Amino acid sequence: MKFGDYLRQIREHNGWTQPEAAARANIEQSYLSKLETGKSYPSEDIFGRLVKAYAIDVADLSQKVFSAELDKLREIGDVRALLLRRGQNETRFQRAWLIAGLVMIMLGGGLFGLAYSVPEGAHMHYLYRSEGVIKQGESPMLFEFLAVGGPDSENRTLSDRLDYDFKELDSNKGPSFVEQTDGGFRKYTLYDQQRESRPSAISWHYSFGVMFIFGGLACFYISRRWR
Repeated sequence: MKFGDYLRQIREHNGWTQPEAAARANIEQSYLSKLETGKSYPSEDIFGRLVKAYAIDVADLSQKVFSAELDKLREIGDVRALLLRRGQNETRFQRAWLIAGLVMIMLGGGLFGLAYSVPEGAHMHYLYRSEGVIKQGESPMLFEFLAVGGPDSENRTLSDRLDYDFKELDSNKGPSFVEQTDGGFRKYTLYDQQRESRPSAISWHYSFGVMFIFGGLACFYISRRWR
């Protein structure tokens, strides 16, 4: 609020008329009227009278009156000292938020660099396929022979013998391997391999890095805008 409105509010709160308030402050009623309407501002002597008559708390005044209005009272010693303290507090406040923002951005950048410096892990999966069971005494190349149209010893074709089985292994056993089973064995042939990327143990640092960087930018904003 304006300084004049502040004076009028106190006067009305105390139930004083303008003449009564002017008499208490030992000033002219017409001058008090100019103060309340903002047409004039008090000297240091008049301000002291008003403070005594109205029981004004300068700290309370500084909280309720606009900063632009306080600037018009800067020639008054108590107000000038108050504005000086406020400026010092705002400077400390701004410096603290700037330092906090700088520290947070440095931490965020450090976490990003740390996470980036550790490469992601990779894991291979090897996929093997067996077309069916090969009986004892039959050639390991049986299904290759059947695939080109030849029959087996019992005159059965490829479609008669097909019984697929698949294995996914973490280790490479070469182009093919043999595994014993009931009634014979199976020949497993490598038909595909897949690469699985795994995040590094500290990849979660990226999230904290983003959080710190945005927090630092917020601190910079607060230091400039929050008064």
